[in-house]
Amino acid sequence: MSHKILLVDDEINILNSFRRNLRGLFDFDLAQSGEEALKLIDNKNKYAVIITDMQMPVMNGVELLQEVKKKSPNTVRIMLTGNVDQKTAIDALHIGDIFRFINKPCSHQALTQAIEAGIEQYNLVIAEKILLNKTLKRTLNVLSEVLTIVNPKIFAHTVQIKKHMLALAKTLNYPVSWSFEPMIQLSQLGYVMFPDNTLNQGESDDTLSLEQRQMIERHPCLAADLIRKIPRMNTIAHTILYQEKCFNGEGVPHDDVKGEDIPYGARMLKIVIDYLRFKRAGSSTNQACLALDEQNQYYDPNILKAFKESVCATSELSQKLINLSELKEQMIIQEDICTKTGLVVITKGQEITEALQRIIAHCVENGALKSNTKVTVCQAS
Repeated sequence: MSHKILLVDDEINILNSFRRNLRGLFDFDLAQSGEEALKLIDNKNKYAVIITDMQMPVMNGVELLQEVKKKSPNTVRIMLTGNVDQKTAIDALHIGDIFRFINKPCSHQALTQAIEAGIEQYNLVIAEKILLNKTLKRTLNVLSEVLTIVNPKIFAHTVQIKKHMLALAKTLNYPVSWSFEPMIQLSQLGYVMFPDNTLNQGESDDTLSLEQRQMIERHPCLAADLIRKIPRMNTIAHTILYQEKCFNGEGVPHDDVKGEDIPYGARMLKIVIDYLRFKRAGSSTNQACLALDEQNQYYDPNILKAFKESVCATSELSQKLINLSELKEQMIIQEDICTKTGLVVITKGQEITEALQRIIAHCVENGALKSNTKVTVCQAS
């Protein structure tokens, strides 16, 4: 596949030399200003490499590359300049996240080599994205499905966390990266070390010994320790570790981290998880929100405000009675699905996945399941 290049310089003679020297070697566009370059990117042009002059009127090279980084983060950024002072170099590296400098005047060979190196770097970036977005994410989805089968109650709870986290991210205009959903799906992983009823028992102080409560309190630490063993998962593990950490510094882990030093995703999880605790204890939506307000020192105030706005959009879901054969992915089971002998196959609150569809189909074929069950479609009514 031919990768497209964007070359930017305010001098028309320089652009004409690019046109002469690079014709037939690369697919490229030319722009005579930063504004013109950004318009080309806004028009859905995808560039593997951008090479820009530093000294240009209105918008200089560093300012342009800073905007390119926001609009087209995968594009490899190269600076063409005749005078690289220390401040320019530092700004270009830190603000524009530059890949390489090219000194002016630049030979045809040096320019060609720089473009080829930029394309190679672009291919590495894209390969990394594919690895993260497809290979690793799908592997994590498989792990999540296995854990769903192992401890359905915990992962029915995870479905509720995911629903509220996605709604909250939308309200906050929070950019959802490849790691966001896996972080949610694996956030309760530490609970699989405990019995099935641990989630509900943890709400009642009189049902557990001090030692048992302390073990359950450390479920984020257990999850983080397990997840760190997976390559490229350190950031996710760090967020999961701090999911029970209060904004004022209280909570697990017992360290000096507080406020905005707590990972943003962890601050979101803390609010959602506490809200669901209040709901499981019998509170209505309004009562649960009031309970969060009463202990607002535990939460990021901006995220708490957004959560109360988002919770209305996720509180009511449409329900209908359908045949088991009509179950589709992302539907949420409204009641336990049991075999004729009383064995629980799927727990109330679980989200239907491809793996669960196959299990249900197998049980229906063997006559082990009833034909109908009530499900909740995971869409706001």
